[in-house]
Amino acid sequence: MNSRLTVASHVLGMIASLEREEGRGATSDELASSVGTNAVVIRRVLGQLKTAGIIDTRRGAGGGSVLSRDPRDITLRAVYEAVEDDCGGLIGRHAGALGEHCPVAPVIADYLNSLYVEAEEALKRTLADVTVDAMSREVMARVRGCHGATMSATTSHVS
Repeated sequence: MNSRLTVASHVLGMIASLEREEGRGATSDELASSVGTNAVVIRRVLGQLKTAGIIDTRRGAGGGSVLSRDPRDITLRAVYEAVEDDCGGLIGRHAGALGEHCPVAPVIADYLNSLYVEAEEALKRTLADVTVDAMSREVMARVRGCHGATMSATTSHVS
């Protein structure tokens, strides 16, 4: 499995949060630091999201990547479709040639392909029900809950 959907969702959640809470976009360096990857990887994903019309980029002071439309109108399915490559889906298929003398190999490949297609369709249905706005708000609520719990626990130990 690849991580493009995870990286793209993380990036969009962060952009949505920064726009909502600080009124600004995000730089590829900020996003790379948050995701824990190289800025080149982030720029590649941002390029796919821009091509899909999900983000725009602004140059200069206060620039960076911003959402091109309301985060309530961007589903994670749209994100999936923006970063999915033409070679398959999230679940990798056989990378090389199957054993040409093995009668089982093509049957296994066909069986797994059908199973993976079904699993990816179920994933797409689930992703269609989640917006970038809902995801980013839920994540920030969890962040605040974790920090609040940590602060409460620290405060109770200090008393």
